[in-house]
Amino acid sequence: MKTLYLYGPPASGKTTLAKKLAVEYGRMYLDLDEEIVRKAGRTIPEIFAAEGEAAFRRLESEMLREASAPIVALGGGTLLDPANRAWAEEHGFVAVIDADEETVARRIEAAKGTRPLGDRLAERRAHYAAFKHHIDAGTRVILPRPLRGTVVPPPSKSHMHRLLIAEFLATRRSASAPCETGSRAAECEDIEATRRCIATLAAHACGGAGESREVVLDVGESGSTLRFFAPVAAALGFKAKFTRRGRLAERPAIEYDTIESGLHELRGDVSSQFVTGLLFALPLLEGDSEIRFTTPLQSRGYVDMTLDVVRMYGIKVDETPSGFKVPGAQRFVSPGKVSPEADWSGAAFWFAANALGSELTVEGLNPASRQPDRVVAGLISRIVEANRGGAAASQAIDVSGCPDNYPALAAVNHALGGKAKFAGTERLRLKESDRLAAMEAVFASPDDVDPMGDHRIAMAAAILATASDSPALVHDAGCVAKSYPGFWDEFKMDLYAVTGWPLAKTRSPELHNAAHAAAGRRAEMVAFPARTIDDALRFADRCAVKGMAVTIPHKESVMRHLDWIDPAAAKIGAVNTVVFRDGRRFGYNTDEPGFGEAICAFAGRTNLDGVKTALLGAGGAAKAVKCALERLGAAVEVFHRRPLAPGFDLIVNATPVDPVPEYAFSGREMVYDLRYEPPETPLMTRARAAGCRVENGFSMLKAQARIQLEHFARGAKI
Repeated sequence: MKTLYLYGPPASGKTTLAKKLAVEYGRMYLDLDEEIVRKAGRTIPEIFAAEGEAAFRRLESEMLREASAPIVALGGGTLLDPANRAWAEEHGFVAVIDADEETVARRIEAAKGTRPLGDRLAERRAHYAAFKHHIDAGTRVILPRPLRGTVVPPPSKSHMHRLLIAEFLATRRSASAPCETGSRAAECEDIEATRRCIATLAAHACGGAGESREVVLDVGESGSTLRFFAPVAAALGFKAKFTRRGRLAERPAIEYDTIESGLHELRGDVSSQFVTGLLFALPLLEGDSEIRFTTPLQSRGYVDMTLDVVRMYGIKVDETPSGFKVPGAQRFVSPGKVSPEADWSGAAFWFAANALGSELTVEGLNPASRQPDRVVAGLISRIVEANRGGAAASQAIDVSGCPDNYPALAAVNHALGGKAKFAGTERLRLKESDRLAAMEAVFASPDDVDPMGDHRIAMAAAILATASDSPALVHDAGCVAKSYPGFWDEFKMDLYAVTGWPLAKTRSPELHNAAHAAAGRRAEMVAFPARTIDDALRFADRCAVKGMAVTIPHKESVMRHLDWIDPAAAKIGAVNTVVFRDGRRFGYNTDEPGFGEAICAFAGRTNLDGVKTALLGAGGAAKAVKCALERLGAAVEVFHRRPLAPGFDLIVNATPVDPVPEYAFSGREMVYDLRYEPPETPLMTRARAAGCRVENGFSMLKAQARIQLEHFARGAKI
């Protein structure tokens, strides 16, 4: 990933955002001013006082080039130097935090004495404005990484709209218990709009005989709410005026001052929502009615969903070759407690993420749902096949029946090569945005996205960013609340790490992340190479690491930094597992039981009684191995920096090299090398050539990782 350089005026919040992103994404951050102070051994005011601004800028330029971290918070003037700016933009992604003058001035006054140059925002405004990427309060910063864990999509707003309206028509009260979702906080803005309209109509329905039948219904940006209530309000005898927001005023609508039974002709290729509105309204009228389509009906699945709901509430509707016949003078009758289904249109983005490398388990969906968006998994499979050169490349994917799926599908197609073609996209230009144009804009600038106020464009851009090699900015990120208020929460994951030096090859993240994904845990393990254990623990503190696997050479040195050490680990004299909980550090050793399990499986025995064993090495791993061997009954002799004597049944190498390159194997030895990269080590190759049974340390890694995960899980629950 390109380094994210956070830039902007002094006191604009660069370090605060860097810390937030470090915790949220588990990526190390550096504050350039802090690094300057650490290197110089003096505060910034002291550097200015002793050597002046020019000397500080030289040191700043040096530290900019030395700073190595995924996130770097720069000083307020670091990129005034054109050479610094060119270097940062060549080697990373520079984003300027926009801050207003009042906020900057207030923060600088509060930090008086620590900022030698004071408030320079006014004179540098043009400088900051000249950068391409900007972050404001509504911007979501996304650092690329695959997503893991279990997600449960929110209630389907399509289903929820219909249940709420049917329940209202049955009771003439604000719908409550029969249609609760468990938490109003989880409901999207469109559902809030429907609830507002129901509350308004219910209040007027309960008014006195002389009360006005004119009402104002605030539908927000919800096209569904507007199109459903326009005929419903008229059928109830109300003259409704609708308050619309956003792009809704530009989208197609049919308004009714009054509505009468009889023939209602509609185009079927504009919006199925007009049909749904009539299916709710026409049964309330005295006479019989007919809905007749003048063009073929698209999005039939949404109409089927409406038919299911109204029939569940006792309404009779008959289908005809050209539409529907609706008898009049019917009554909606509540069936009792009902619950909305989980939302397939929201889930579409998680299926898209999986196609781009994430490992999410999506739960709570009804595979037999009437929601048209339930076809998304199959359509994504066709896109994957098309981009692999399969037959699907020649068959256009028709989204006319599920237009809300298009942004997620288009994101997958673009990321995989763009070989799939789409049909039935005409109505996409009439959504919250022109979704065809909006997605093309995302593809043109995937790292800096204006979703045009469209929730589905913002979510599609976010999923595309998970598989990128660059940070991405999604502006107006709050627009996702229209359908999925908790969308951004699904990006949060608990962080675990493995550390050591060098750490060029480690399979711990592979094992742990596979286990997290299989268990549906929203968690990630990352590799953090650290020359010293102090650097590793600094990373853990800054990134809110929940647990850390410790390998060579830190297994002994980490012990002096711990608040509590498991007695077994204390006896061994080495810790390879640290759990962080409530501000304290707890140490364990999983090498000992992991090795014991692996060596017994390798030897084909339940114990090692009478097995004469040579242990090569004396470090932290060797100490754990020795304890395990002795616990299992082996006779152990340690060889450390001395030649290996012959006559052993089992030879275990616990060093990072082949410590006995001159040793001549008899062919009767069992040889276990704790190393697993490369899978066939030089020691194993020589032993195998002599006829010995050999194995590398991957079996131990797997066994100890399982035990390590148990410690991490217990730590998370306490």
